[in-house]
Amino acid sequence: MLSIHTETLSASMNGKISFSPASPDALRIHAPFFHEDGDMYDVFIQEKDGQLFLCDFGMTLMRLSYKMDLDTEGKNKSFSKIVANNCVQFDGGNLFMPTSYESFFSDLMQYQTAVSKVSNLEVLRRESISNLFFEQFSHFIFDSLGRTYQNIQSKYKPTNESGYEVDFAILDKKDRPVYLMAVKDSVSALRATSLCLRVANSGIRHTSIAVHDSTASIASRDRDALTNAVDKQYTSLSDFESQGASFIARQIA
Repeated sequence: MLSIHTETLSASMNGKISFSPASPDALRIHAPFFHEDGDMYDVFIQEKDGQLFLCDFGMTLMRLSYKMDLDTEGKNKSFSKIVANNCVQFDGGNLFMPTSYESFFSDLMQYQTAVSKVSNLEVLRRESISNLFFEQFSHFIFDSLGRTYQNIQSKYKPTNESGYEVDFAILDKKDRPVYLMAVKDSVSALRATSLCLRVANSGIRHTSIAVHDSTASIASRDRDALTNAVDKQYTSLSDFESQGASFIARQIA
C-alpha cells in the first residue's frame, strides 16, 4: 500500500503542488512546471522498498522523440551530460532521482531542471553546434590567416558606431580593409546586411565577406538581402577555409 506523506511534501513547496494517483506505487506531481506548448511536466514520485524517487516513466524522452531521436553519438553525449550534471539517473527510458522528505524541495527543483534541458535538447544541440561554428571560424582567422596578416582585430567597428560591428577585420592595409562576418542564422544575416549597407553609405573602401554556417537556417528574404549587400559569400566554413585566403589576398594586393 502506498504510504507517501503528501502533506509533508506539499508543505515543503508551500502548498504549490498537489498529487493524484498514477500507479499502485506512484503519484503524479502537479507542479507549476510547463513545456512551451502549455503541457505540464510529467513528474511522478514513486516509493520502492521505503525509498522515494522522482521519475517520469519515460515520458520526457517520448516527448523529445516527437522532435528528434537520440540517433547520433553527439546527441547521446549531450543527453548523457545533462543527466550527469543534474544528478539524475537513467534506466530504460526512465529519468529518476532518489529523494526524501527532507530534500524534496531541492531535489524537485533539480529534477525539473533536468527535464527542461532534456525536453529542449534539440535547441541546446543547435546552440552547441552554432557556438562550435564560431569557434572554428575564429580559429581559422587567427591561426591560418594570422600567419599572413599581422593586424587582425575582432569586434571591429568600421564607422565607430555602436551596433555596427564586424566579427573580424584584416587591417594590414588601412585603405583596403577586409571585414569578415560569421552568419549562423537570420538574425546574424540581418546584422551583417545592416553593417554592409552602413559601411557602403559611409564611402569607406572595403571588402565584406560573409561566411555561413548553413544557408538553410536563414529565411530566403534575409538571405537575398545579404546577397545584395555583401561583396562575397561562402556557403560553408569549409569553402571559406579552402578558398578564402586566395580571395582575400587578391583584394589586398
